[in-house]
Amino acid sequence: MCGWKCLFSVVLILYSASLFAAVPPLIDEVPENARAWSRFESWVGEALSGRVPYGFRARDAALASRLAENKRYCQLAVSMVEKQVGKAEKAIELGERPKISGDSYLHAGPMLSDLAVTLDWCGKHLSSDQKSRWSAYAEQTLENIWNPAEASWGGKSHPWSGWSVNNPGNNYYYSFLEATEYWALASDSVRWIELLKKEKWPQVASYFMDYHGGGSREGTAYGLSHGRLFEIYRTWLRAGQKPLPALDRLAKDSIEYWVHATVPTMDMVAAIGDQARVSMPVIYDYHRRLMLLARTLVPEGPETRHGAWWLRQINLREMSHGPDFRYDLLPVGKGEKPVRLWYYSPGAGHLFARSGWEREALWLSVVSGIYDEDHAHQEQGAFALYQGGWLAVTENVFTHSGIQQGTDVHNIMRFDLAGSTIPQSHSVNSVRVEEKDGVLLIAADLSAAYEKVVPVSSWHRLLEFGRGRVEISDQFIVNDGAKAVWQINVPEEPHRKGKDIIAGDLCIRPVEPASPDISVLRWSDVQRKHETFRNGWKVELSGASGRYHVRLMPDGCKPDS
Repeated sequence: MCGWKCLFSVVLILYSASLFAAVPPLIDEVPENARAWSRFESWVGEALSGRVPYGFRARDAALASRLAENKRYCQLAVSMVEKQVGKAEKAIELGERPKISGDSYLHAGPMLSDLAVTLDWCGKHLSSDQKSRWSAYAEQTLENIWNPAEASWGGKSHPWSGWSVNNPGNNYYYSFLEATEYWALASDSVRWIELLKKEKWPQVASYFMDYHGGGSREGTAYGLSHGRLFEIYRTWLRAGQKPLPALDRLAKDSIEYWVHATVPTMDMVAAIGDQARVSMPVIYDYHRRLMLLARTLVPEGPETRHGAWWLRQINLREMSHGPDFRYDLLPVGKGEKPVRLWYYSPGAGHLFARSGWEREALWLSVVSGIYDEDHAHQEQGAFALYQGGWLAVTENVFTHSGIQQGTDVHNIMRFDLAGSTIPQSHSVNSVRVEEKDGVLLIAADLSAAYEKVVPVSSWHRLLEFGRGRVEISDQFIVNDGAKAVWQINVPEEPHRKGKDIIAGDLCIRPVEPASPDISVLRWSDVQRKHETFRNGWKVELSGASGRYHVRLMPDGCKPDS
């Protein structure tokens, strides 16, 4: 009797070597960028020599085979996927889950896309038995992803949580989408293609239909998963499928978002949400990859030129790690410096402003919008300030984990009750932006973040950015013994000078109340389970009854004017 390995052998005809490749490659021919091609080919060559480098994928070898027509590349890709499937089969025979199901199927996308492109582009190097076994493995993976309660392996029940199978705003969803799309195209499966066309891609389009401005509510680290989304969408379009206007706009907006989210020295971006890969938000291959892919989805215009300018200005002029070399095969294009000095994404709830585009410019970020993702932080109303370096920034960037989500590590107004901090709730917060007499006015209503908490009735924050400083005014109403504490986290040790607090080049001047209670916390003195605070200080102002007004001057303390 036929077991799971040959369950799908009836569809082998679809994998005939005579069929054209259904999965379009990243590029169609060797690019004019000789250095990019040389680096990529050397990366594949290293694996071919037997020294498979960390992060090397079968997909790299398969792509090289299409561009260079070297059968050894295909043989390498096939051997790598065969190893993946073979290990899975052994686990299944033991009644266990294979690796592809780990971490709620997070890695199903890259693992199954490796299998799909290898089968599609290198099919003539596979035996009929391999095609049958690979097919069974791929089909069961997708069955399990989209039917978590009925998931099984080898006939044994292995249900899982179904985390984010219906959340197109979450990075997990993009992995599931990638797995489904690449296998659907490689197998020419009517069932999976119809699922994508009628349910999964419409679900993504619906999520982003009213999502304007680019960026992600997961923050600036997990939000880089949009790079994966753009690659999947680009593949979908190149396979002949219809465009999705919401995704086209997201790609266009994302170019501007990331250009503005980058600090003037062009080596870091805003630190919003979890920073799990690395706590300090330095520009990495993933940022470059996202921009290169987004540009391919947008017609030539100001956005694409701004993106090309950004790619040539950031401190990472080419990919730094082999697993991303293939993306440098995409063209950079002609660049043009942006003119606009501020940008707000209502979809993500992130605002960025700067005094100019020179590297010495003053830069501000503010968070106020929809808070509904688990990788987002309790930082509604938070700001960061940068000029030549961080002047004020979330303490999260100085933690070991990069995932401290509480209000105490952010530059917000904190609310305490009976010695405990009141957390922010998932909410929808609003912001109004206006330019007046050379000053950018950012008015945020943060009351919704505390609407589930009786002691906090309202909180409104006004930030005035311009003329070389930032004015922050907070109005609030609390009751039942709650108190509001105004806080700012800084990288330099603060000290008092009269009524001012000085932290490096930043002067913090309380205006109202004129003489608040002031305390300073050295974060490295804080002991917290599973966390290390490496650097940074926090200045807290307390004692106000309904309003705080603080002036921030990045060039030192100056007389009031």
